[in-house]
Amino acid sequence: MNWERLISEQKLDVLINRLVNTNDPEEVRRLYRQWSASYDANLGEHGYVAPQIGVTLFQQLIRDLSISNGDALVHDAGCGTGLVGQLLNGLGFQNIEGSDFSQDMLDLAQQKNCYHNLLQADYTQPIEISTGRYDGVISIGVYTKRFKRRFVREMLRILKPGGYLLFSCRPVYFEEVADTVKNLHVDGELLKSSVHFDDYMIAQKASAYYVAIQKQRDLHD
Repeated sequence: MNWERLISEQKLDVLINRLVNTNDPEEVRRLYRQWSASYDANLGEHGYVAPQIGVTLFQQLIRDLSISNGDALVHDAGCGTGLVGQLLNGLGFQNIEGSDFSQDMLDLAQQKNCYHNLLQADYTQPIEISTGRYDGVISIGVYTKRFKRRFVREMLRILKPGGYLLFSCRPVYFEEVADTVKNLHVDGELLKSSVHFDDYMIAQKASAYYVAIQKQRDLHD
């Protein structure tokens, strides 16, 4: 597959579908390695508005915790080249950590100087982050079929009691996500959840669900 040729022919949706539907981690690494240098420009040209929408929703959730942006410790899961981190930093978030599957993407994110710490992580496996670390976790453009139900539960694990997770989900995966959230409510792990349906990538006329869940507070507090 000629990556640059597909992008120049306005077939970014083909590339994205290839990434989100593959079960081969080595293919994911290879494709992101080829794409990393032109990633920001390509998505900008195609009207990738998910980061702006996600960050706006995330900031509202942090306000609900009565924590200032500057004091909140947040994690950008699947941070890529740092598009979300830049937007968060512009809103006064100063304590941002991030993770991504692709080291090539993390190298570019590091150059944006908005993350205190970056970690390479495979979201099909437990990640090397302590339980209950963050006030909030944001993950935009990351959820794929490879993660199944592990991703949401692992992001919930690294949240503090009462903390929020905000993540985007393509419509094709929403039934699976909705079932996971329902089960988390039944198990008493969530305090509340909400869903916002909005634009994702304008050129592709693509929309997404933006799912917010709040981890149950410590009942002993």
